[in-house]
Amino acid sequence: WVSPVQRCGWRRNYNRSSRPRTLVDGRAAAGCYGQRKCKRHRPLHSVVILSALNKDTRLTAANCSRKIPSTRWFYGCCRPARESHMSKLQRPAALDLFAGAGGFSLGLHCAGWRTAVAIDHDPVTVETLQANFSHLGTVALLRDLGKLTPKKLEADLAHLNIEHEFDAIVGGPPCQGWSNVGRGKLRSLKTKSRRDVEGDPRNHLYENFLRTIDHFRPKVAVMENVPGMLSHNGTNVAELIAESMEGIDYTTTWAVLNAVDYGVPQVRHRLFFVGVRKDLNIEFHFPEWSTPDGERIYPLTTVRDAIADLPTLQNGGRQWILPYTEKRGISEYGKLMRKQADRKTVFDHVCRMQNDDDLEAFRLMKQGGLYRDLPARLKRYREDIFDDKYKKLYWDRPSWCVTAHLGKDCYTHIHPSQARTISVREAARLQSFPDSFYFGGNMGNKFQMIGNAVPPLLAQRIGRAILEQVLPTQLASPRSSVA
Repeated sequence: WVSPVQRCGWRRNYNRSSRPRTLVDGRAAAGCYGQRKCKRHRPLHSVVILSALNKDTRLTAANCSRKIPSTRWFYGCCRPARESHMSKLQRPAALDLFAGAGGFSLGLHCAGWRTAVAIDHDPVTVETLQANFSHLGTVALLRDLGKLTPKKLEADLAHLNIEHEFDAIVGGPPCQGWSNVGRGKLRSLKTKSRRDVEGDPRNHLYENFLRTIDHFRPKVAVMENVPGMLSHNGTNVAELIAESMEGIDYTTTWAVLNAVDYGVPQVRHRLFFVGVRKDLNIEFHFPEWSTPDGERIYPLTTVRDAIADLPTLQNGGRQWILPYTEKRGISEYGKLMRKQADRKTVFDHVCRMQNDDDLEAFRLMKQGGLYRDLPARLKRYREDIFDDKYKKLYWDRPSWCVTAHLGKDCYTHIHPSQARTISVREAARLQSFPDSFYFGGNMGNKFQMIGNAVPPLLAQRIGRAILEQVLPTQLASPRSSVA
């Protein structure tokens, strides 16, 4: 299969599919992923071939069918990315493990970091990482971190001539086993192959994460996970992890942060650990979100602020590129999401097809309405189990948590005024991904990656705080900002 790396305003093939069409010679033309047209680059297609048989999934300009100037997807349109060698060295380097779509990497870049290497086990997420970050010098690798030892990772990096000295290691080990949703799913399995929470191998990936930290010894380590770690069978796993980080000589601070407090239009509680190597004699403090007087530092962003400027969409809409709706009074957040995207069109504004009963239910529901509020004739599921199977968003409040379950269905996020569930682009905006960000795979893949990601805006706040407190001599002015 193939992975598009650059987006030069050429719209070929993108209307027909979420992924570029494979050509006869095994290549694919890069579709238009939100960049405005550029006469200089219009005739060119930047293509990378990723062989399923090749374990080395490092995609570089050398693999491209044509060499063209790199473009910045969020910071300029078809502008050659000519950061000097010195400016790259001045930016502290990060290793992003369990990188997913790259929410951590995007936030760190906006804060003044550079992600040298991003690793994930899913080919579709590696495609996404490569499409959005390759021109920034990030190398995306397809590796199973549940099996890859730190020594083997170092050997792989050396073999690929990739630097392996990092100022920070960040990551969010898969958390399904710790989350309340994951626990409920595991306990509900009634087959002989049922695994309980303790036996879920995903619960031990954080141990691999800590071993990698201990091996590479970065100045800072950041881990994100779900608050379910705070209480597991009466044990505070978060404290155990903090003790483990202390045991490998990292002064560790941890806290549950709510993304909505940092300008993200979503109530999303996540547990963050920040460890600073003890020889630096620094204790990290998470960035404040309110003043001593109780006033917000960052604006409260609502669903209306986040998605109201996007085009009206019909149930099951599958037109992958749509013209932006020209509306007056676009919110500051909406302007931010459009920044450096195509001025006239938006992509990935597509949604799932629902049946007539669902559409009738959506129309009857009020904002904030739940499945249990529906009349009996429209209830297809047990009310005592699925009382919130359907949830309709409020216009003037932040969204509730965007989860990976959107990859299966989107009933938990029904549009406030249109009889449909939210689109891929709307979900991305609720997570603070800008409109110019490309997600690989089919619709389900896109939703799942978005739901699993760290909100880039929150990652940016944390990344900037780390620079200011731990690496002040390496402070660089943010290239741009999702804030």
